[in-house]
Order: sequence, then C-alpha cells, then structure tokens
Amino acid sequence: MNKEQVDRTSISLPVDLAEYARAKGKGNTSAYLASLIERDRRLDRIKAMLAEHGYTGDRAVTDVGVAAMRERLNQVRRQRANGRQQAA
Repeated sequence: MNKEQVDRTSISLPVDLAEYARAKGKGNTSAYLASLIERDRRLDRIKAMLAEHGYTGDRAVTDVGVAAMRERLNQVRRQRANGRQQAA
C-alpha cells in the first residue's frame, strides 16, 4: 500500500449509480471513484494552465468546444475509414 495519507469519507449515491460504481470498480469502488475525481482535478489544472496562457473568453476551453472538436475528429476518422473501405 502506498504511504499516502488517506481520509475516509462516506458518500451517498442513488442506487443505480452505486451499483454502476461497484461494477466498474470490480471490487474496489473507492479506487474507481478516486480515479474519477483525480481525472476531474487534472482537467481543472489543464484548463487553469491554458487560461494562464491566454486561452480565456472566446478562446477558453469549454465542454461544448471539446465536444465539437471531438465530433470533428470522429468525422475525419469515419471519412478515412470509408475511404479505406472503398479503396479495398
């Protein structure tokens, strides 16, 4: 076990979310939830770093902007896959 200090916290979840977390955690629900919190914290740090470098206002990274870029990338992937299928 790592030597990180651990603080025990009790949380309440709706039944469906608790069941989902238990299934995804494969016996270690706490580790699964901790990984989600850590990912969220890492995203906050990245957004703060980008804001420090001028990505604010209209240039700020937003959830809507991320979703739009993800869709553009997926569209390019689909087009490339279709092109490969047609060439085969």
